[in-house]
Amino acid sequence: MDRGVFFALLYFGGVVVVTGFMLMLLWPFLASIAWAGVFALAAYPIHRRCLKIVRGRPNAAAFLSTTVVVVLVAGPLLVLLVVFSGEAVGVLGALENSIAQGKVPGLDKVLANPAVARLMDHLKPYLEGKEFQATVMAGLKGASGLAVQFSKAALTHLFGALMKFFVMVVVLFFAFRDGATIVNQGWAGVPLKARDKEIIEDTVKRVVSAVLYGIVLTCVVQGILGGVGFALVGLPSPVFFGAIMVLAAFVPVVGAALVWVPAVLYLFAAGEAGKALLLTVWCVLVVSSIDNVVRPLFISGKARIPILVVALGVLGGIVSLGFLGIVVGPLAFCLALELFRIYKEDLVRERPPAEAPAAE
Repeated sequence: MDRGVFFALLYFGGVVVVTGFMLMLLWPFLASIAWAGVFALAAYPIHRRCLKIVRGRPNAAAFLSTTVVVVLVAGPLLVLLVVFSGEAVGVLGALENSIAQGKVPGLDKVLANPAVARLMDHLKPYLEGKEFQATVMAGLKGASGLAVQFSKAALTHLFGALMKFFVMVVVLFFAFRDGATIVNQGWAGVPLKARDKEIIEDTVKRVVSAVLYGIVLTCVVQGILGGVGFALVGLPSPVFFGAIMVLAAFVPVVGAALVWVPAVLYLFAAGEAGKALLLTVWCVLVVSSIDNVVRPLFISGKARIPILVVALGVLGGIVSLGFLGIVVGPLAFCLALELFRIYKEDLVRERPPAEAPAAE
């Protein structure tokens, strides 16, 4: 074997082993590192302003930028989590009390509606012998058990979540301070044209920003507005159901309607048609308009990619990587499109035509 080939293979094998060992060590914190990179990209304009404020001192600028991001993201999130936890405890307690008394929450109010009472009288011959009450109670007991298990799991993993958050904050500081240098050194080893590198880098920045604002922020705003609607019509625990609406908003097509449509049906069944109509108008004209206007504006206009590509990327990313996949999924699709464009323009078009066979 040639000496140069041998040392090249040896070097390559060493790089693979060391890289694998590093990934093994960092595996529990890869999501934290990735989120730090996402926030650093999205908040880089804030970092540039912080650099001007501290007159170009990198450590001070990185500390100030990290503090701003943590306050803007972690502060409101912590407040919402505290309020949500309080309301979740109240909802769980009310559910357990109703189960202990053998009642279905809200059923008495629905049955007090004369229209529902007349309907139940017509359906009574068909319902005899069928234990619908027992079936509903079994379902509520199962839901209560799942809620208790989820609460215990959340408390068990609280320390790990705090550790991952601390790692994200530390990595975010270094991403602000040394991110440009790391990116330049990484690009130096990539065999692409400078123009293609700039396009890919710009695509990453645009897609990350568009997904954060067009998907994550939109879903959060939808949940907040949905909770406001619940509070306006007097439904209990608006913060709790608003948080549930944030999660439901990530589901394509139906989104937050998974939460507010049953609430509207409940209000109608309880004889409060005015409140039901008000909640319907609020959710259709306000909550849904955010999803139908803001999200396409940020994603399709700012990132210049089809909504279908983003939807597939988000769904596949969530299933594969959890909430991190909300960003990584669309980003992977966009990078694949850019790499295909580079292949098509730089390799296919510049390939020399095949020589014609020589005439005999």
